[in-house]
Order: sequence, then C-alpha cells, then structure tokens
Amino acid sequence: MRRNLALFAVMLVAGAGIWYAADRPAVQIEIEPGGHAFVASLFSRAALPETVSVRQAGSHTVIRIVNHDTHRHQLGPFDVEAGRVRDFVVAYAGTFGGFCSAHEMSKQIVFVVE
Repeated sequence: MRRNLALFAVMLVAGAGIWYAADRPAVQIEIEPGGHAFVASLFSRAALPETVSVRQAGSHTVIRIVNHDTHRHQLGPFDVEAGRVRDFVVAYAGTFGGFCSAHEMSKQIVFVVE
C-alpha cells in the first residue's frame, strides 16, 4: 500500500512537471461559429479586443488561433482556414496590425508583442 502511494505521488509530480513545461502559446484566440472571437486563457475567456497585448515567452512567442467557424478568418497579419488551428511564431517584439475579419465595426486589430 505504501509503495503504491509513493508511486502515485511520483507519477503525479511527473505529470504536473510535463504539463507545466509543455509549449503553450503566449496568446490563444478562439473564433466561434458566426465569427465571434475570444482571447482564451487557462481560467477565463474574454471578447477579442482591438489591441491584443502579448508578452514574449522565451526565444520565440507563439500566437495560436483556433477557428471553429466555417469561414476563413484574417486577424491582422495572421490568417487561418475554417476548422483549423494555426500557431504563428513571432521572433521579436513589435507592433503588428491590419485587417480583422472578427471585428465587424472597425475591421482592425493590433498585436503588441512586448
């Protein structure tokens, strides 16, 4: 019994370490059917703002876009086909913007990578 408990504890710690060390995007944007977009994090979800602040993560920063819609979407310099997931690697800090198909009114989005 004691050995089983110790083995379970080792497996739990190893699993937590793998989960923590796994590559995760700096920002994940999810586009729902109908074109409504949200910034998703581990514990929350917020409407996609017109200016997205992205913190650099190590030597490269990943912006992940998950498109659940039936149409292709363009979010500034990043595009994703319908039903696809794409990771975009940003190698340096800067401001990137352009046309945004998820913003019906302004049609603009800016990514600020700092």
